[in-house]
Formats: sequence, structure tokens, C-alpha cells
Amino acid sequence: MSRIAITGSSGAIGGFLRPRLRAAGHRLVLVDSAEPDELAPGEEAVTADIRELDALAAAFAGADLVVHLAGHAQEREWPDILAVNIDGTRAVCEAARRAGVTRLLLASSVHAAGFLPTHPAVVGAPAPRPDTYYGVSKAALEALGSLYADRFGMTVISARIMHATTEPQAAYDLGGWLSPDDATRLVLAALTTPNAGHHVVWGVSRNTRRVVDLGPGAAIGFEPVDDAEHWADTLGGLPTPATADRLGGDFTLASHPLGEDWRQLDL
Repeated sequence: MSRIAITGSSGAIGGFLRPRLRAAGHRLVLVDSAEPDELAPGEEAVTADIRELDALAAAFAGADLVVHLAGHAQEREWPDILAVNIDGTRAVCEAARRAGVTRLLLASSVHAAGFLPTHPAVVGAPAPRPDTYYGVSKAALEALGSLYADRFGMTVISARIMHATTEPQAAYDLGGWLSPDDATRLVLAALTTPNAGHHVVWGVSRNTRRVVDLGPGAAIGFEPVDDAEHWADTLGGLPTPATADRLGGDFTLASHPLGEDWRQLDL
């Protein structure tokens, strides 16, 4: 089967993907700044920073697809966002090119388009409207994906992931959940789509209450199956965001901190 390199493989999404991709028969190269606790058959590990271009190119050699998940997963001060999320993504794209990899799946985010209105529902995958510095880094990721696809003839998927969790955890997830199985389907679509070029898709399951379009994903063969509606009775009583008028919800409010690590704040 195929050889798939995954940056940031120790994170939550990497944890979803690894057993499912192995079960499908694929061989995995786990690229992370720390060594994994353990390796399963069919996996190998490469310890590298995502800004280490030569190390990345060596790790990606022979891969059929690079899945780029590494980086800060929430807001940070601008120098940290620039150094890791933007410079790191540039290094990943360039390393893939040098290694001869022609397919990339880049983990963008709903925050790249957080200021898009939710009413009416979003059609297609409109241009970025980031809601934070983190969102800006994901808009830059999409721009880099577009550049490398156009300049070097690569197939690049930028997936605006909404909320990837084992199960829906908040009222927001009734529309924004991405299930582990559907996340895997997204990877497999990136691996097999015949459509070259750059494609921006929504990383979301087939939720009854979603407000984004599955059409861009369908164009590359991504057909999600799962629906958060099965958890509606459990989640229906949870508080909703102060604003549901924009995709980024409360992250679009003027009161939401910009350039501060959310984990250190009492929000």
C-alpha cells in the first residue's frame, strides 16, 4: 500500500489517524519533535523540528502523501505563530517538493475563515477571513499550498478543520464535528484524488446542522459519513457561543484576546 508521512503525529488528530491508516494497510512515517511512546508494526519515527528542512526532506523521501498536522494548535504571540505555523508550513511544503512528494494534505482551520457569516450557510470555500493570529497562520498555509500546487504541479488539499474529536463535546459540535473515521476518509481522499492543483475543503462530518458546504470535499472524493446529531439530546442543553453569526463564534468578538495563549487565560 502507500507510504504516508505525518507531521505532528503525536497530537490528537494523529492519534485518530494512525490506527485507522495502519488498518487500511498503509505504512506511516511519524515526524514529530519528540519521540513517540511506542511504535506499532508498519510505523517508523523521525524526530525533527518542522523548520528543519533537510531532516524533513529525508523523512519524506519515498512518501506518497505528506499529512501536515504540526504546529501551534491555538493562539500564540505573533513571533511564535510566525516561526512555527508559517515558517514551519513553508519548510514542510519545500521539503516535500525536494523529496519528490507530489501530494500534500495541509491542516488548515475554520479560524482561517472565522469571520465568514453563517447565515445563509457558506457555499463553496470562500477566501480566508481569519479571526486570530492563529487563523492568519492557516490562511498563510492555504496560500503556501496554492503556491506549491501551481508552481510545481503538486496536488495540495488545505482542509479547514472545524472540531476533530472522538465524540462531539459541545453544542458547537452539532454542526462542526469531524469524526475520527471521517478524518481518515479525508486523508484517503487526498491520497487518491485524480484532481491536481490546490483545493480548499471543509474538514467536517456530514452533520445535520453543519453550516458549511460539503461540495468542495466531494470534488476531491471526500465523502464524510458521520453525523453529530446522534449526540443532540446530550449536547442540546449546553451553552451556545455568544455569537453564532460567524464561523469563528466567540473568537471573532472584540473582547477575545488577540495574540495571547488561550490556555493561560481565564475565559
